[in-house]
Amino acid sequence: MIKSIDDESLGSWLIERLRNRYDIAKFGFISSFIRRGDRNPFKILVATILSQNSTDKAAMAAYRNLEKIVDITPSSIAKLNSKVIASAIKPAGLHRSKAEAIKKLSRIIITKYGGDLSNLLKKDVIDARRELMELPKVGPKTSDVLLVSMGILKTVPVDTHISRIAKRLGLVPLKADYETIRKRLDEIFREDDRYEAHLLLILHGRETCKAINPLCNECVINERCAYYKSLIRQNYICTRT
Repeated sequence: MIKSIDDESLGSWLIERLRNRYDIAKFGFISSFIRRGDRNPFKILVATILSQNSTDKAAMAAYRNLEKIVDITPSSIAKLNSKVIASAIKPAGLHRSKAEAIKKLSRIIITKYGGDLSNLLKKDVIDARRELMELPKVGPKTSDVLLVSMGILKTVPVDTHISRIAKRLGLVPLKADYETIRKRLDEIFREDDRYEAHLLLILHGRETCKAINPLCNECVINERCAYYKSLIRQNYICTRT
């Protein structure tokens, strides 16, 4: 575990290094795109589901296809045939299961929350998070992305890239679960930096700290990385000269 500097200093250092390396605006995160609009929670939720196991570019194409054929509201989606939804969102992959989930959660929102997801979000954040995770295709990451996007929760949603980076840095044990990683990152990053940290870490995982053949010598945060240091000790890689 990294203990050489205090958490706040480490968080500030990581943010600064990653900001200098990546321009978030150039990468077109679908959640950020929807977030900049009317901050409609249902639209953000649908967009986030479409992005699961997909690229942001593909998810955005799927979202725009869906938007062309229907208003993205629970009442409109609930009336559509699942096959029509699936056809529209095909670019995002797993289109049949996502279509079924989006239609099912639309019906639940109509039945349980009067057709308005905002009614769920008015609850205590712990209850809201728990009830969100009871919806189809909504796990902790999707729930947290929605809550963060709506300004209800300040946390670092954890995807596979962020999980990998946190473990390689030595911030959490290798077998750490979602909640352990999320809480540890919340200790490191200041509240106002957490959403940006989420996006920057995803970019770092995609571009540099890849699952296979990570570009360790090009990494801007490798001096704080336990994984990188272990490779040096084992003579697997050479340091910059």
